[in-house]
Amino acid sequence: MTTAATQTAATIDTLTFGVEIECYLPDGQTMSTGARALGHRLNTTCAVVEYRNAHVACPTWKVVSDGSLGDYVRGAEFVSPVLTGRNAVEEVGNACEALTDFGATVTKQCGLHVHVGVADQANNLEFFKRLVRLYQAYEPVLDTVMPASRRNSANGFCRSLASVPATTITDARSIPDLAEAIRRSSGAMERRYHKLNIDAFSRHRTVEFRQHSGTTDAHKTKIWMSICGKMVQAAKGEIAFGSMVNQPINTARRGSKAYLIGEMLLRPNGATGREICNAMGWPSVSVPAQARAAGLDVYSQRTGREVRYFVRRAGSQTPSTLEITIAGFCNVIGATADERAYLETRANNLRGTVAWAA
Repeated sequence: MTTAATQTAATIDTLTFGVEIECYLPDGQTMSTGARALGHRLNTTCAVVEYRNAHVACPTWKVVSDGSLGDYVRGAEFVSPVLTGRNAVEEVGNACEALTDFGATVTKQCGLHVHVGVADQANNLEFFKRLVRLYQAYEPVLDTVMPASRRNSANGFCRSLASVPATTITDARSIPDLAEAIRRSSGAMERRYHKLNIDAFSRHRTVEFRQHSGTTDAHKTKIWMSICGKMVQAAKGEIAFGSMVNQPINTARRGSKAYLIGEMLLRPNGATGREICNAMGWPSVSVPAQARAAGLDVYSQRTGREVRYFVRRAGSQTPSTLEITIAGFCNVIGATADERAYLETRANNLRGTVAWAA
């Protein structure tokens, strides 16, 4: 019997990847010495590129300075060329080991960005909508495996998708339209500054996953690359987000706070009071009162210390056909047992943390 995991594993080999590893060079070292160290380990070339040419495609690995790290001398970004399939995962893992041995370090300013090629979806807007909805549905789960500095919208360079209304996704008429609608809903400075950046398609023919914290740990990086690839593969198929038939109607005035909160509650994963406060910039909120203002009836489910609210649908007590847990996420994307174990261990280790951890 063929499982979702084996189907996804079989097709991930055909995907293309690109990775950006943000880090700090050791004291006394330069981008040139870092490039030589990485190139030597990979038996390839790593070019030193001026910042103004950072976005120019390069057939080899390259290193550029990164102003977002606050240090134009030690702050660096190592960028891979286009890599394919499992060989991509292994090569990036080797690159991480080279940077670790070189003495590169990370702080909460750093990120790990993974691009997955989707040129074959150029004429399939529904793929991009499914991918956004998939990431949005499981963002609360993915937040649990990230440090506090990468949860919700704590980092302005990878903002949450939580406040993006379902109708915004449904109504988009093109990929740029969808990217701009997400930016407006989230308040991001640029279209690309989201945990999932679909605006990358316009320049690179990729989607970019920006949420992961900076790391030169080969094991973490390889697993995250695989998970990103599997999210893309899952979005190419059908995902049961729940029927739109007889969907409860958000009756609040479009653009109002009550409307935006109603749209958050209508998501497959619902919303918590904390998520709503983060999205609205409020210190506290009465979720049932805001739901009533949107003409919605909600019920709550408690998991540990967190209470999540869902819109009640006729004849059903469940928010959707998706199980919003690590296990549910792994089932949807076809993650391996090892990947699931890693995510569960990571979530347990980070549970209740408020400080940054790589």
